[in-house]
Amino acid sequence: MSIVIDAHNHIGTRHGATQTGADLVAKMDSTGVAKAVIFPFTEGNFTNDAVKTAYDQFPERLIPYCAVNPWQPDAAAEVRRCVRDWGFKGLKLHPTLNGYHLADPGLVNPLFEEAGDLGIPIIVHGASDLYNAPPEFAEMARRFPKVKLLMAHMGFFWAVDQAIAYAKELPNLYLETSRAPIFEITTAVRELGPGKVIWGTDSPFVDYEWEFRKMERCSADKAVYDLVVGGTMAEILHIAG
Repeated sequence: MSIVIDAHNHIGTRHGATQTGADLVAKMDSTGVAKAVIFPFTEGNFTNDAVKTAYDQFPERLIPYCAVNPWQPDAAAEVRRCVRDWGFKGLKLHPTLNGYHLADPGLVNPLFEEAGDLGIPIIVHGASDLYNAPPEFAEMARRFPKVKLLMAHMGFFWAVDQAIAYAKELPNLYLETSRAPIFEITTAVRELGPGKVIWGTDSPFVDYEWEFRKMERCSADKAVYDLVVGGTMAEILHIAG
């Protein structure tokens, strides 16, 4: 079996939600998850400090990404600092919460350029919202073909079919499954193949065990399942299985 990696988790505290590194690792241990990607909650004036603290505590289990708001003039510099100084492995963006179009060239191109130079993937909130609907992802994937781009929530609810179509067309665009129903996930796996669909939970906003157990139904093929729940993410992050 390949390594199991959860591609989507929040660390820190915001109104109505909190999660520490220890909280997440306990959930992982109870479910059989080896590693998990972590990034901050992205509401309000957030920082990446809690992610660094969690990573320092559990460096073998947690994979740190930074999150930035591109309206901040130092956003690209913060990405560079987190990767070069703190060893972070990726970038998280949330256009809906922070109020910008994903494909806004003036705001977002510098962040994708930075990610391309640093060789890190980007995960972006990708529910069927105006600011980050699938066409916005397609535009950025075309502009930056060397950047691996994950669409969190895979266009759920109204835009899953569109998300699948773009992911089929664009080799650097992946669909991430957090909070999406298993029917849509199974459809994506069948139409795209296992190398373009990546499992994540979006903890702490979910029943962690359920988000993992539902993936048992994504395919009857064990090799396909292994890729979806961690194998492809391990390839993107250069993690040995």
